Amino acid sequence: MKLSVPGRVQRFSPIAAFADLIRDWIGRFVAVQGVDRAMAIGAQAYTALFPLLIVYISISPLKSGRSMSQMLIDRLELDGAAAASVRQAFAPVGAVQSGITVLSVALLLFSGLSFTRGLQRLYEGAFSLPTLGVKNTKWGVLWLAAVTVLVTLRPMVLGGLSGHLETIMSLLISGLLWLVTPYLLLGRRVYWLRLAPLAVLSVIGMTGVGIWSVLWMPHTIAASADQFGVIGIGFALLTWMVAVAGVLVVAATGGALISDRIGPRQTTVTPDDPEAPPADAGRPGAGASRR
Repeated sequence: MKLSVPGRVQRFSPIAAFADLIRDWIGRFVAVQGVDRAMAIGAQAYTALFPLLIVYISISPLKSGRSMSQMLIDRLELDGAAAASVRQAFAPVGAVQSGITVLSVALLLFSGLSFTRGLQRLYEGAFSLPTLGVKNTKWGVLWLAAVTVLVTLRPMVLGGLSGHLETIMSLLISGLLWLVTPYLLLGRRVYWLRLAPLAVLSVIGMTGVGIWSVLWMPHTIAASADQFGVIGIGFALLTWMVAVAGVLVVAATGGALISDRIGPRQTTVTPDDPEAPPADAGRPGAGASRR
């Protein structure tokens, strides 16, 4: 039997620390029901956010004549049979514009909020925050507005750039998106600096998804279209969105865990939270708020 020496400092093991981090990360993923959460968010994005994006692209003055099908073809680098199948699956810009009514836009916005609520529940579960329910709706609307602005400005910012500068700016814009997203959807209850690990993991994960999509989606879309027809494209896109949602769930749980390990759990004051901590809580040097 080995006797421990009082006052002896144990040697730090990077491997043990990493294994401990992965174990706790998996535990938090399971705690938020990560698999079910990813499937729910992916389905909500497909049924709610995707149609809203189709309408926005069709009416956006910055993308005159560019349809949703062309955006997917460019984004996923599709060609040949896969590109032809996607063009067949989506209506042309003129058909979408002629079918837009005030009621249809209102219904799309209402359904889009169901997607924001799914993300809100994900981030609340990852950071162990109580849900605000209907009170958080205004932050969902604000997030949709912020995403619209970012989607509109992104091509304008990147249009005159190329090479490494374009890549760097694209990553910065993506980082801004994934920093603003949890900040707004959590109702500003978490100080933005605590959300930095989540934003970094989201950027890394979404970059990986982009590379994987270029390699995987062309063959999958073509194969699904050959086997099931136009509806096969819907199956492929739904699978793609569930995979993207899975990356967001992993990034959210990992980012929240890393944030908790770096510093105490801190929050900011929001009028939506009746149990908000003192006004200086959550800011550097202000000390830890209650859990």
